[in-house]
Amino acid sequence: MAKEKEIKTNAMRILDRQKIKYEVLQYECDEFIDGLHTAEKTGAPVEQSFKTLVAQGKSKQYYVLVLPIAEEVDLKKAAKAVGEKSIEMIHVKDITAVSGYVRGGCSPIGMKKQYPTVIQECAAQFDKVYVSGGRIGTTLCMAPEDLKKVSRAEYADFYSVKTEKTVWKQTRTKKKVTGLFLFVCDAAGKFTFQKRNHKINSQKDSGGN
Repeated sequence: MAKEKEIKTNAMRILDRQKIKYEVLQYECDEFIDGLHTAEKTGAPVEQSFKTLVAQGKSKQYYVLVLPIAEEVDLKKAAKAVGEKSIEMIHVKDITAVSGYVRGGCSPIGMKKQYPTVIQECAAQFDKVYVSGGRIGTTLCMAPEDLKKVSRAEYADFYSVKTEKTVWKQTRTKKKVTGLFLFVCDAAGKFTFQKRNHKINSQKDSGGN
């Protein structure tokens, strides 16, 4: 029997054209929950997994923000990073129209237009980072410098990490398994990561990204 041909996303085709080395991680997902759930499904290290968000500046220009999945955008720092007076996240319903991707499958590579892109600078400390492959159920792994190159991005500091404090995050999955993750951040923006014991939850969690 012939091997089923892999259906590549636009992001993967761009990487192929530019001869950039990458790995593909596939996972089953009926409904996107959040980045932590995705990392748990693929086995990707949480601290090396990055989400892709789209924002709009006061000038009406769109911007792509790539940051760790467990962190949030500091809008003031993000505005400064892209040279805007102010910036705000676009509405979920507008993601596909602006990026060409759906929520949960939004990749910084291969959007319908080339928007100015910034990657949280902590990505540079890793040998590899993980981002969406351009559809739900597909994650791409590559060197951060290659991601920076192919997405025509710049490194910047724009996430809202509380220095020298711990931040607890909880994963949510359709299998009702929850896990606690501890992130300890330092003044340089680097953080360590610990995963605590899982527990079975009898209630379905409807939490999102």
